[in-house]
Amino acid sequence: MTVRALTASERRASSAPRDRGRFGLLLLGAMVGAMLAGRFETALACVAASTLAAKAAQARAPSRAWIASLGFGAAVALLLNLYLTTGHPLGGPVLFGRPPSAEGLRFGMLLVLRMVGAMVALHGLRAAWPGERAADELLSLLRPLERLRVPVHEARMMMGLALRFAPLVADEGRRIARLQEHRAGRPPRGAREWLERRRAVVVPTLVSSFERAERVALALEARHYRARPAAAQRRRWTGWGIAGLLLAGTSLLWR
Repeated sequence: MTVRALTASERRASSAPRDRGRFGLLLLGAMVGAMLAGRFETALACVAASTLAAKAAQARAPSRAWIASLGFGAAVALLLNLYLTTGHPLGGPVLFGRPPSAEGLRFGMLLVLRMVGAMVALHGLRAAWPGERAADELLSLLRPLERLRVPVHEARMMMGLALRFAPLVADEGRRIARLQEHRAGRPPRGAREWLERRRAVVVPTLVSSFERAERVALALEARHYRARPAAAQRRRWTGWGIAGLLLAGTSLLWR
């Protein structure tokens, strides 16, 4: 049996997931800070930190659907704040008897920055903490709450199962949708048929999910998972984690 030394590229590939995980706490702090930000300064800092950390975590480029959903949500948030916030009127079209206001424009832009920062940070967390690692990392952060009888272990179990079975449920829904399309033989005509097609997909998907959940619950009970608490490693705060904590704390206190 021969032992071959790892090349430099193989060593980088083997250590890449661990290196990406270093930025998880910074991304988590940027996400929390973006949701709590009440000033443009902290919101911009969260956007910049989440963007740089997501790039350092080697996150993939967002898909078109992700960008479209973020753009639609940002446009709706800006429009609602622009017309529903009272203040100094701006020159523009009047909707529902209300003119756009300068204060609404300011609050809308701040909300858009908060949305962008939180979404980019969440996208980066998918690369830094893939799969069930996110549940393990959050368990290590919430471990001290077990002294207050907070069911941290049960929450980690539910999060791990959700992260593992969510792709299976999505694949099952797409498979059922393709079968229903083949059965119909033609695209839906009108909103009524479109809703009927959606119902024909949702109901079997829910039934399949309930059946899978029942099988998983029986398997877990047979293996006595309650008698085997998860072993969580003690959290060691690094510079990236401290930076994320400071970012979230600054967004909370400086409003």
